[in-house]
Amino acid sequence: MLTLALGAGTVAGAGLLGSPAWADGGPTATYTLDSTSIWTGQQVTLTQSGLVDETPDTAPVRTVDWGDSSPVETLPADAVKASHTYAANGSYPVKVTLAEADGAEGTATFAANTVQVASAVGSYKFSVASNWTWEGGGATAKLLLANIPANTTRVWVNWNDGKTSLLNRTHTSTTHYYPVGTHAATITLENSQGMAAPVTTRPYTVNVDYTRPSSTLKMPRKPTRASYWKTIQGTAKDGQTGMDSVGVQLWKWTSTKDYYFNFSTRKWVRYTPNKTKIPKAAVSWRGVDSKGIWKLSVPGLSKGYYLEVDYVAVDRAGNDDGWKYKVQKLTS
Repeated sequence: MLTLALGAGTVAGAGLLGSPAWADGGPTATYTLDSTSIWTGQQVTLTQSGLVDETPDTAPVRTVDWGDSSPVETLPADAVKASHTYAANGSYPVKVTLAEADGAEGTATFAANTVQVASAVGSYKFSVASNWTWEGGGATAKLLLANIPANTTRVWVNWNDGKTSLLNRTHTSTTHYYPVGTHAATITLENSQGMAAPVTTRPYTVNVDYTRPSSTLKMPRKPTRASYWKTIQGTAKDGQTGMDSVGVQLWKWTSTKDYYFNFSTRKWVRYTPNKTKIPKAAVSWRGVDSKGIWKLSVPGLSKGYYLEVDYVAVDRAGNDDGWKYKVQKLTS
């Protein structure tokens, strides 16, 4: 048997040691970001193309530093895409590192690698801060939307009561019914990069109206003259839910006879205590105008009678100010 001993120098000199041709350069790859300008809360996707690796027996280790102090991400061996969500505004340089098993680094090429992150613009507010309702009721809130970016594809409105509305960008307002309580809506814009960080409106409150309205009767210039009572009028107002109506009932009498006014037949009807049944038509419910004025016309008044005007105001919550009355003797 022949034993051949070669030293390292001899082997190298003989060309038996040295780098193979495919080990001369490190891996190279090209990377692109699907967007470099996004809203807070959205994500970007990194895509790899053109990976060249001259070490076929091992795969390079690829790591991504997203530039926002989040942990460096190591990509799976077969991955060609990676996505990342940015939670805060800022400018973030994205860096990809390619490394061989022996630590040799390759080259990652970017067309653009800095992601600009900014808050999604837009203005969202309720048309009023509060509304009034009755016990167990609710109110319809109107949400105003403005300055929504042109590249928005969807507008999500979470009413935070288990219901959500989906709007398009051109909507300038929408409505929602809320029960008694304090509420807020959360708006989220969406485009091709996903959903932006949500924005919450200032509170909107539905209050219960427990306050009574108020009403008055306007006395005519010459109250003792029957002709001055042909039109009876007054005012009514409510500062919460608003006025519903004013109930009016009319009586006239002498020492021997009593009459009520029937608003359906427009006639005075003789009234006998404990016998006559007062119909619903004996009360007229009058609305008020924009100035809070209510009025009605009355025929058949003459001197020698006492006129009694009973009236009550009721608001939209069902509160009333109690029946009031005015008695006037007509002498002419």
